[in-house]
Amino acid sequence: MKIVYCVGSLIGKGGMEKVLANKVNYFVGKMGYEVHIVTQEQKGLPLCYEFDEKVVFHDVEISKLNKRIIKGYTFIKNIFALRKIYNTLFDKIQPDIIIVCERGYNDFVIPFTNKNIPKIREFHFAKEAVKIHASLMPPKSRFKHLLVYKFLFKMFNKYDYLVLLTNRDKENGNYKTKTEVIANMNESVVPKETASLENKNVITVGSMHDDRKRFDVQINLWKEVVKKYPEWKLNIYGGGAGKEKLQNLIDQLNLNENVILHGNSHIMAKHYLDASIFLFTSTAEGLPMVLIEALSYGIPCVSFDCPTGPSDIITNEVDGYVVEDGNIESLKEKLFKLMEESELRKTMGNKAKKNAERYTTENIGKQWVSLFRKIKNDK
Repeated sequence: MKIVYCVGSLIGKGGMEKVLANKVNYFVGKMGYEVHIVTQEQKGLPLCYEFDEKVVFHDVEISKLNKRIIKGYTFIKNIFALRKIYNTLFDKIQPDIIIVCERGYNDFVIPFTNKNIPKIREFHFAKEAVKIHASLMPPKSRFKHLLVYKFLFKMFNKYDYLVLLTNRDKENGNYKTKTEVIANMNESVVPKETASLENKNVITVGSMHDDRKRFDVQINLWKEVVKKYPEWKLNIYGGGAGKEKLQNLIDQLNLNENVILHGNSHIMAKHYLDASIFLFTSTAEGLPMVLIEALSYGIPCVSFDCPTGPSDIITNEVDGYVVEDGNIESLKEKLFKLMEESELRKTMGNKAKKNAERYTTENIGKQWVSLFRKIKNDK
């Protein structure tokens, strides 16, 4: 099997890049596939993650296509230039399948190249989540965001397959092309270490660049928590422009002893192991990997049923609770239940660790291999 992945670059350490590295290393190392990765502008910088040495990289250096940058005109001109470049490259590689991983030029280029080669588009968000995310933006940004995705969704229809992260997105997205649901890989194996679930710590993790994680909801909720359980602490990990505003809210509510903003951390495994409950209140997601990570350390989760991901990841009342989106009373009820019942926490934690095995490289890798074989046989 010969696979080509098309991405903008592999410079920043993002979720898509990490998942791509995991997949590619599995396909090359385990399956013996020949994998090529085509970047548009790597700028000669080091790769963000470690890739198998057998992976072949190509960089088209899009910045060299036009020395004069004229908005709109340059974009369109680059599209047609890239179609020629990719056609030539794909003729040389002769891949069995071409995969696009993220939005950008590729959605206006790849579907129009080498018609005989099947093409897959991975979508790392969800249609419902796009609309909710846009609602959090200023009007001008919101209009531009929705307009971009309107065009992107039209482009999705031009791929042979669309691979989604969740069943909810497949059911509600009303996509016009063939769809498959394959979750992101977490790690090669579930960690050997398991949280004891004896510490009176609740953990949550996420970006503070906008209000999507609804950390303010958690902080306000903690005003109720401390009245009944003053010894329990909420530990929030992550950074971004909204951190100062959240700290101000903590100060106003006099919660400095019970709610701590830790910022970003490079030792998240230790923090997970110190926690007993994971709290999740996001407004919109694709597939929140932090929930999978929490399960892998044997931590029961309490989450809003936002679009999309929590209801796919958490088995309600088995390894955690998924409550009606925005229902703070229900969220508080389930949180208090887990705080009060240590044996329930441990029972759910054991099942959480077991259920996290669904997202290992081996299990998710097999699903991709099955799809590749299906597509190749249908050619």
